[in-house]
Amino acid sequence: MLTRTIEQSMNVEVRRAGEAEQSRIEELLDDYLAELSRHREVCVGATTAAEYPYLKDYWSDNGRFPFTLWANGELAGFAFIRRVEDSETPVFQVAEVFVKPTFRRRGIGRAAAIQILQKFSGPWELQVMSRNHSAMRFWEKCIRQQAKTWKVEEIVAPDGRRKFFHFEIAP
Repeated sequence: MLTRTIEQSMNVEVRRAGEAEQSRIEELLDDYLAELSRHREVCVGATTAAEYPYLKDYWSDNGRFPFTLWANGELAGFAFIRRVEDSETPVFQVAEVFVKPTFRRRGIGRAAAIQILQKFSGPWELQVMSRNHSAMRFWEKCIRQQAKTWKVEEIVAPDGRRKFFHFEIAP
């Protein structure tokens, strides 16, 4: 019951991030990548914002969407979403989502994720490292709550095993 009270008292807002916010997101991206590296089975990939190859693309590529996450007016995290048009039907992908540890377990991440999913109807994809159990539970709940259909499969990526979610968000 306490969690529900906290969730209801939080004003969660998802904002499209402008270029002026890139440096603030870089700081969060450093924390996110450091945390993410602990869930990798194989040590490959960026571990700092300076190594993240797509950062600047989020402000120059029309198929990439950077967001900041706010809770009661405080910066609580960020999300990177991308639209992939390699197939006949464009697919939205959750590339990265990070909520600062001090804002976790208060419903902020879930409220932000739902707002983001509702911005883009249609097919979605999302990958979660198999060793990241808390992220797995988080995304399963969000997807189950919002998707009209969904499935999950296990894949092997360069950094290890992942759960690959495919789901559809209704308009």
